[in-house]
Amino acid sequence: MLSPEVMFGADKEKPCVRQVFGISGTGKSVFLRETLRSAARSPKFGELHRFVVFDIKHDGYESLAPPSKSATEALRRVDKDRLVVIHPQMETADQELDQVIEWLFDTAQSVDDFSATLIIEESSTFIGASMGSIPASVKRFATQGRSLGLSLILVNQRALSNKWTDTQSASITCFRLAHPDRDLLRKRWGIDADSMDLRLKERKFSFGHLDLESLDLSYFAPIELPKNPRPVVERKSRLTRFIEAFG
Repeated sequence: MLSPEVMFGADKEKPCVRQVFGISGTGKSVFLRETLRSAARSPKFGELHRFVVFDIKHDGYESLAPPSKSATEALRRVDKDRLVVIHPQMETADQELDQVIEWLFDTAQSVDDFSATLIIEESSTFIGASMGSIPASVKRFATQGRSLGLSLILVNQRALSNKWTDTQSASITCFRLAHPDRDLLRKRWGIDADSMDLRLKERKFSFGHLDLESLDLSYFAPIELPKNPRPVVERKSRLTRFIEAFG
């Protein structure tokens, strides 16, 4: 299986962005949810590591933690909660995403040993096709986040057509793709996406992982589902002092 550390861990030697694509029903959300569940319980992530799921579609991560209705509510809970799920409102989602990213940077710059992973679902809601369509906060995260131990996961049903995000990405995890996206993958990375799709079709919910530095393409079996999935356990931490001062 693709390890939680490879998928969500911060690596100061590589770009901090990872992209995850796949049409609805291919197992993408289940893979992310259950890999997050494992990551949040893994001792390989530091005690002060936090996982933040920013889910504009409001569906798929509720079994990990009770969703917060706003970024403000979630950031109040993140001191004791290893993982938080945010269900932002469409009307305020842009501002709330900026708020989350600003908080992550402020905390990373002020608290020793802090690190974090931000997962943005339906990322095309915020990222368009041109560089000018990317929010300044996302550009900041992509370019400066890795030095602070931050990683960014961009999730979408369709492949992002923004070439700038590719230059900031370490990998692409592909579930079955729409036909136009296969052509995009071929033109941009020289990957035979039709052959990849045939292989993924052989085993439902399997996926490919493309390392954008080596261009190595690996295949993985579907993730095993836990028999009795439990919400992520809360943990106390040394973030309290920072939150009291800046929250």
